[in-house]
This record gives sequence, structure tokens and C-alpha cells, in this order.
Amino acid sequence: MGKKKTESSLDDEVFGEFDDKEGLEDLRKEEQKANASLTSTSSTISDDSSSEDLAERLSQELIEPQRDFKYLKISVEQEENETEFYVHVVHQSHGFMNYLITKVLKCKGVEFAAYKNTSLEPPVMYVRTDGSKDIKNILKEALKLMRIDWKGMGNAVSTIKS
Repeated sequence: MGKKKTESSLDDEVFGEFDDKEGLEDLRKEEQKANASLTSTSSTISDDSSSEDLAERLSQELIEPQRDFKYLKISVEQEENETEFYVHVVHQSHGFMNYLITKVLKCKGVEFAAYKNTSLEPPVMYVRTDGSKDIKNILKEALKLMRIDWKGMGNAVSTIKS
């Protein structure tokens, strides 16, 4: 029923910020601002302006970085029984969440993991553990598995000759 605050911070090199419920509200506001800016961009595109101005604005928007994906912005809520967690991941798609879930399920200590992604709220991942590992270590292990895959993919692509 009630949720309680978990650890106040994760390893910033891996996860970035790791907040309690108040942090989740900040992340939701940030997501709403990003959605509002996308809406305002689409409305300015529909204005009666010359094609050169439109092309210039679009190229500027493509050049300027919209989001910084250096860190995952996450927030974790722990259920009362201490083995169930809700992990809120901001600015991630179904594809990323599905991939993350497959890696979380490969970690020792995970009994169940699933996610829900709607357009109204940041994606939420539910993780139930057997209590042998804490959620921080499980998420770190999952990200290490993802890095191994990506490094292997990079090595495979670099060997392709054109």
C-alpha cells in the first residue's frame, strides 16, 4: 500500500540522479515541459512563413541538443515488503524498457520484472527480488550486461569493410 523512500542516491557515474517521490514529481514536470516544447515547435512549423525560414529553424533545432542522455534519470519507490520496487525511468521508449527488462531478468536475485509505458507518465518498471541483492546492484548489473552487448555491437560494426 504505502511506499517508503529508498536510498537517497545511486552511483552518479552509472545512473545520474536517484530521487525519492519528490524527485519523481520533478521528473514528471520536466517531461511535461519537454512535451510542451515539442507541441510549440509543431505549432510554429504550421505558421505561414517562407520555406527558407522554416528550413533554418528546423536545422537549428536539429543541431541544438534537446536532451542529455548521458545519465538515466530514474526514481525508485520501494514497497513495504522490501523486495518489490517501482523504478521510474524518464525519457525512455518501449524499445529501451524492453531491452532493460531482458537484462534485469538475467540478474541473479530477480524473481519478476515488467514495465508499463504510457504517454501520460514516465515508464515504470516493477521489479520483485528474492532479497539477496538490493535494487541498486541489480540495476548496475543489468546496465553492465547492456554495455557488454553494445561494445560487442560496436566491435562487429567496426570490422565491416566498406
